[in-house]
Amino acid sequence: MIICPNCKTENDEDAKFCKNCGYYFLEENSNNQDNNKKEHKKKDKVKHKTKTKNKTKIKKEKAKTPRYKQSSDKPKSSIFTKILLLFFILLSIGLLVIASILGYNYYLENNIEVPNVTGYTYEEATTLLNTASLSYERKEQETTNKDEVGIVLKQSKKAGSKTHENAVITLTVGILDNHVTVPNVVGMALEKATGTLNKSGVSYRIEYKDTNDEEDNTVIKQSIKANKKIENTEIVTITVARNNNNETDNNTNNDDETSNEDKENSTSTDEVNQNQEKDLQN
Repeated sequence: MIICPNCKTENDEDAKFCKNCGYYFLEENSNNQDNNKKEHKKKDKVKHKTKTKNKTKIKKEKAKTPRYKQSSDKPKSSIFTKILLLFFILLSIGLLVIASILGYNYYLENNIEVPNVTGYTYEEATTLLNTASLSYERKEQETTNKDEVGIVLKQSKKAGSKTHENAVITLTVGILDNHVTVPNVVGMALEKATGTLNKSGVSYRIEYKDTNDEEDNTVIKQSIKANKKIENTEIVTITVARNNNNETDNNTNNDDETSNEDKENSTSTDEVNQNQEKDLQN
């Protein structure tokens, strides 16, 4: 589309004259073409200058970069370096093998299963632990059940658990309880007190004490307090009251009996003497 410079009317691009004022367009087109050619020349000059500048920069950079000989840059591998590399490879392989062996042994040493020895005799339990490469120690526990004497009642580590080699397993073994409980026999008659002590398995010794304040033949004291546990070999001393009034009564009765006997003997001797005198007179 061509705009008329004279009347500013829009015309077709191939029009030679303005349809409004009849302006001739050939002169304007020639001027425009000249202007376009000038602009193209300017642009070509600018492009040429930029190309030359870039070429000069590239040449300068090429001139700055030093040229080395390829023969001096590349290091030559020697036999010594190859041997050294091979040595390090073999050394690393050897270290890996040693580490794996040590790790496997450590796993075996720390992966020992604890056997169940509860209910076995102490001798049987120690044999089982020795077979499993485990150590043991004995601990005793008193029991009143005779069937539990010499039997492993408990073990310090549970059966089936994992432990290391030579780990110490504590075995609790039952032993017979030789302790007895002292009963209270104070105030009992001697016969009843001794029966109670014998039933409890307590050994005892009897001591008498002369007194008029306590009932005769009654336990007034015991050397060990009641309800205390002692060994069955320990002896309890019980003190029994002995009343002096009974002894004096017995003595007086004995004196009366002896006096009566003396009287009877004297009368009998008198009768014998009288009979003898009668016989002499006759």
